[in-house]
Amino acid sequence: MRIGHNPNRQNYTKTLAPIVLSVVTHLPDEVGYHSRRMEVIEFCFQTMLRGAQMDISLAVWDNGSNDRLLNYLQDSIKPDILIRSQNIGLTSAKASLFGMLPEDTIVAYSDDDMLFYPDWLRPQIALLNGFPNVASVTGYPVRTAFRWGTENTIKWATHNGAEYGRFLPQKWEDDFAVSIGRDPAWHREYTREDLDYRIEYRGLKAYLTSHHCQFVARAGVARKAARYDGKAMADERYFDIELDKLGLRLATQQRLTRHIGNVLHDELRKEIV
Repeated sequence: MRIGHNPNRQNYTKTLAPIVLSVVTHLPDEVGYHSRRMEVIEFCFQTMLRGAQMDISLAVWDNGSNDRLLNYLQDSIKPDILIRSQNIGLTSAKASLFGMLPEDTIVAYSDDDMLFYPDWLRPQIALLNGFPNVASVTGYPVRTAFRWGTENTIKWATHNGAEYGRFLPQKWEDDFAVSIGRDPAWHREYTREDLDYRIEYRGLKAYLTSHHCQFVARAGVARKAARYDGKAMADERYFDIELDKLGLRLATQQRLTRHIGNVLHDELRKEIV
């Protein structure tokens, strides 16, 4: 039997913008490691949305969070797409988000614990469109990220005037170390022999690396890198390596985003005025 017609059958969703900010969130509780992550996530969304300064849509995949975060997403953030699931893992959720978007859509992906500086998106899009065959661009250059997923990028760049040395400011590296729970002094020794690679191409300057915690890419490219085999579900470095096989991986020479970690210190709040 059938009673009438579904009243929503002709209610189509609005068209997404050409750039879709995409975030995976996870807050199962608020004790121990997660005790201060709610304010980190709030700060991430606030700085991301305020600083984008472009025509964007927002897609969020939530991995089994508590009611407080879900209510915040639904009532305050109100993303264009909100998917709620059990915790399927970060990389699986990322791959699912990439798979939902049209191939040519620019996906601006971020973990939920990043800080965004004003106008963080536009320079990344400029590199994505200005270099040939770009796979991904990050606004978060980090020295250790040159260690993997850069082989083909650096190989291309060596034929186009790339240079290498120690270019990243030490303060950026110290900030990165603190955000992942490392002692900055130990991190300096750990990266003592690492080099930074950079290039200028047709008036655009970039580092020759990218980062899986924040990047922009074409959805079709990100989708190919994320689904190549089961390894991408276990270690994000494999995702980086696959992206490098598909095209160039670049970073802006400005620090446009940065990793917060699980505690939002007062000095980080002062970074955004």
